[in-house]
Amino acid sequence: MSTPVVEVAVRGEGSVLSAVRAALSTVRPAAPAAVVVPAVPGPGPLAELGDDRLDALVGDTLDAVLADVRATLGQPLDRLVFVLPHAPLMGVADGVAASAVAHGVLSMARTLAIELARDGVTVNVVAADVDAPAPGALAAQLGALLGAGGEAITGQEIYLTAGTDLGRARP
Repeated sequence: MSTPVVEVAVRGEGSVLSAVRAALSTVRPAAPAAVVVPAVPGPGPLAELGDDRLDALVGDTLDAVLADVRATLGQPLDRLVFVLPHAPLMGVADGVAASAVAHGVLSMARTLAIELARDGVTVNVVAADVDAPAPGALAAQLGALLGAGGEAITGQEIYLTAGTDLGRARP
């Protein structure tokens, strides 16, 4: 008896997209799922972040993420995972726009976890350092969230950073 193949829709254009695709090649999802990989802006000085640039880098990017979410909700869906690069969530120099996008997605995911729970959809965020020494960590985490038992995990913010998020300095 063969197990039916469950599809995972991958949306977005973020910097960790290739790592997400590679990780998903080893994952056996237990339910219809989508992984959204937002395109987080690169570094740039605060002095250059005027209104037009802010609209383009942050507003347009968050609009694209919301469009990706809407597209996934138009399909059968039980699991939704956002995968972000970890650095903008940790705070980096010249990272105001990147931080605004990453934290905007994080906040959106928390709200979606609450709103979509009534429909049985789990929503989680994975912040990954794809250059960390544990290359299998992303595949293992996506396997846990998308595989059997993942229906009990929702509203989580999970860091895969080989410990770089421990004891982070706060201003």
